[in-house]
Amino acid sequence: MLLLQLEAEGKLSIRDKLGKWLPQYPAWRDVTIKQLLSMTSGIPSYTEQNAFLKDFDANPSTRFTLERLMSYVEGLPLGPAKYEYSNTNYLLAQMIIERASHDTYHERLAERIIEPLGMNDTCLPPDCPPDTASRMPTPYSTHSVLPKHLNKSLPRLRLSWAQGAGGLVSSLRDMTAWDRALYSGRLLPSAQQRELESLVSTKTSKPIKSVTADDPMGFGLGVVKLVHPVAGTVWAYEGATYGNRVLHMYFPKTGMIIAIAVNSAVGEGDTLPDLAGTVYKTLSAQKAQALPRHQ
Repeated sequence: MLLLQLEAEGKLSIRDKLGKWLPQYPAWRDVTIKQLLSMTSGIPSYTEQNAFLKDFDANPSTRFTLERLMSYVEGLPLGPAKYEYSNTNYLLAQMIIERASHDTYHERLAERIIEPLGMNDTCLPPDCPPDTASRMPTPYSTHSVLPKHLNKSLPRLRLSWAQGAGGLVSSLRDMTAWDRALYSGRLLPSAQQRELESLVSTKTSKPIKSVTADDPMGFGLGVVKLVHPVAGTVWAYEGATYGNRVLHMYFPKTGMIIAIAVNSAVGEGDTLPDLAGTVYKTLSAQKAQALPRHQ
């Protein structure tokens, strides 16, 4: 979102290559900003590296710097330019935002997103109100990649390992405000809104105009469009940290927004989309019953 806003202001182009903004990563110099945001860069994810997982599991309260996080993947070769989710892409996007805006990622988020939308429960640790931790559910890790903390609680607000790749703390009320602004076009000019919603198939990695039953999920520039078995075509995003997970869905036909948060990881199969479908059916039925009936 911030990168698209900066593009609208003429400060960068999503077709710019990484070498222009971050020449310190020569192995990835030909990757474009658009490839970062569409998860087609081929850059490996730092959260998949054994060294990172070992360090995090040893001490989840470690204060990870951006430089340390990048050290887990710096110099690694590119993989194929196909759809593959990589948290490193978001760290690189964060760095480009700071260079192009000459300000911190935190300040840009606050000025452009959090404050204008009145998202009073949203913050980027460690810059959170004192009572934030006490209002949060305790993160609970079910990640087998963290054997020392498997089926154990994790400390709240220790999210320096995520930063621009998911380090924000928010509430469900704020998430619905975000979705409403995002899909209403309030945050972007029409050209950038179209770019935001331009899709690549998560199945074939090729550009697609929309999703279908045969090709049911497309990834945009940080948004997902999918065919839901109950609600039809919806916009959604599901994000997770070690011990917390959030799904938010926007239903274009009705304007309904559903956000769900749990303090665990995905187990045997992801059931949150099914739960969202159940909520959608229930709310739709209640709305239909509330409509006046004409004799």
